[in-house]
Amino acid sequence: MKKRHFGKTPPRLTSLHLGKITLAMGVALAIGLGLGLAVMAVDTIWLSSPPVELGNVAGARVLMGSVLSGLITVAVFGLWMRTVVVGLMASHFSPRTLLIFLDDNFQRNLLAFMSAGVMTVLVILLRLPTEDQASAPFVSTVLVALIALAAMAGVLLAIQHATRSLSLPELISRLAENVLKALDRLPEERLKLKEVPPPLSEPQAVQAQGAGWVTNIDIDQMRKALPAGGVIHLRHRVGEFVTPRSTIALVSSTENKDEVNFDAVAGAFKLARTRSPDMDIAFTIIQLVDVGTFALQSADTSTSYEVMVHLEGVLEEIIDRGLPQLHDKDEDDRYIYDDVGWNAADLVRLCAERLRGPASQDPEAARHLMKMLHRVRKLAEDCEAAPVVSEVEHQAEMLRALAKANGMLFQDRQRLEC
Repeated sequence: MKKRHFGKTPPRLTSLHLGKITLAMGVALAIGLGLGLAVMAVDTIWLSSPPVELGNVAGARVLMGSVLSGLITVAVFGLWMRTVVVGLMASHFSPRTLLIFLDDNFQRNLLAFMSAGVMTVLVILLRLPTEDQASAPFVSTVLVALIALAAMAGVLLAIQHATRSLSLPELISRLAENVLKALDRLPEERLKLKEVPPPLSEPQAVQAQGAGWVTNIDIDQMRKALPAGGVIHLRHRVGEFVTPRSTIALVSSTENKDEVNFDAVAGAFKLARTRSPDMDIAFTIIQLVDVGTFALQSADTSTSYEVMVHLEGVLEEIIDRGLPQLHDKDEDDRYIYDDVGWNAADLVRLCAERLRGPASQDPEAARHLMKMLHRVRKLAEDCEAAPVVSEVEHQAEMLRALAKANGMLFQDRQRLEC
C-alpha cells in the first residue's frame, strides 16, 4: 500500500533580492530628502546673500531640470550596461549560469546613489524661490553640479565593474568558490555507517507532496514522524527532481502503520521550482562544468584548462573532507538511512562524463583532463577512497577509448598515458 500526496510546490513568499533593493531604495530616498532640505535651509538661513553670483533662479531651474532628467538616463544606462556585457559573454556561458551574475551589490549601490541624487535635485528644484530673477542658491546649485559629475563617474565605474566582474577568469573563480561555500554549508554527519542494511519488513512508500527540485531534507522532522523502532530509507537526494508519483522514502519496521505521520515525512523534503546553489553541491559543480563544456565546444582550450584546474581543486577538497551522509538514529531506535546521498565518486563521475566527450576531440584538452584525473586519483589513494580511485580509472579508460574513436593520432594518445 502506498501513501500518496498530490499538490504543487509552494512558491517562495519572499525574495531576498527584492528586500535588499527595497531597503537600499528606502534609505537612499530618505538620505536624498534630508540632504535636499538641509542644503536649502543653509541657502535660506545663512547664505541668503550668496558669496558668488551663479546666475538667477530661472537659470538654476533649467539646470536642475536637465540634471534631473540626465540622472534618470544615466541610472538606466549604468544598470543596462551590465546586461550588455552579459550578452557579450553569452557565447562562453550557458544562460542559466549568467543569470546568477545579473544582480550584485554594485548594481544596488549604483541604483541607491542615483535615487538619492534624483530625490535631492527634486527637493531643491521644488523649493527654489518663485522669483525668477532672484540669485540662484549657491550651495544647492553647487551640490547639483557635483551630483551630475558624480553620476558621470558612476557610469564609467559601472562599465569598468561590469567588464571586470564578468570576465572569464573572474566568473570561473566565483563558480569554484560557490562549490566550496556549498560544501561548508552541508550538515555534519551524525552517524557513520559502512553499509546500509535493507528494510527488515515490507516497506511503505511515501510520495512527494508536489513537483520540484529537492533543496533540503529535514532529518529531525522525519525522525519525529516515526514511532519507536521505525526506520526510513531515503530514495531521493538534494538536487534531484521529484513529482507526486516519485517515491522519496520507504518506511519499515513499524508494527502500527497508523502511528507514522506520512505528511511530516513527505514534508521533510523541501521542494523548490528552481535549483539553488546554497545546499545543492552537485548544481554548483554542474555550473562550473558547463563553462568547461562551452569552452571545449568552441575550441577555447585556455578557458577549458582554467575550468579543469579549478575543478581539480574543488574535487580534491571534496575527497579530502568527504560528503556527509544523512544517516541518523535516536535513543528509541528510530533510524534514518541515506541510501542515495551524494559521495565524492558521484561528483567525479558527474564532471568526467560531461567533459570527456568534447575533450577527447582535442589532444591538448584531453591531456589536461587526464592530468586532472591523475592528480585526483593520487589524492584519493592517499585518502584511501577506493570508490573514487575506481571511478577515476574508469573515466580515464573511457577518455582513451573516446580519443581513439574520434581519430586522435597515436602519438597524441600515447601522451595520455603519461
